[in-house]
Amino acid sequence: MGKKNLGERIHFVPLIAAQQIAATTSTGGINMGLFNQVDFIIQLGDLATADFTVTVEECTATGGTSNDAVAAEYRMSAAAATDTMGAVTALTTSGLALANATYDNMCMIITVDSDSLTDTHKYVRLTFTRGGSATAYMSVVAACYPRYQTATPSAALT
Repeated sequence: MGKKNLGERIHFVPLIAAQQIAATTSTGGINMGLFNQVDFIIQLGDLATADFTVTVEECTATGGTSNDAVAAEYRMSAAAATDTMGAVTALTTSGLALANATYDNMCMIITVDSDSLTDTHKYVRLTFTRGGSATAYMSVVAACYPRYQTATPSAALT
């Protein structure tokens, strides 16, 4: 039998389609009971007029019940059409302000390990909190690493 393909080793879940965000927005919660780790891949476009703050939250349900901010790690790319990633950096429970002009057209990867969640909170999601009259163009995909690899991965948003 051949090697498993990428879709069998990693479960990709589109969470926010490429669009303009003009209000505080949260992704669906990934069920970390099924996955060892998740990488949230955020492709940023133009962050117009003000900042959005991105935070990682653990929840008791996919819809975000009893959500609490948790620490994670992230890497930020250089501008679009470059091949450079920054160092792994701690993301505190306060989140990161995605500043207008500073983070325009970059890619951010936020990594969360299932072991970092409390026992009562098995879901993890991202929340983008709008600052002032901010708008942002972005998309978010979750790359989920299953505990047990199968040809058809478990649904992550259950």
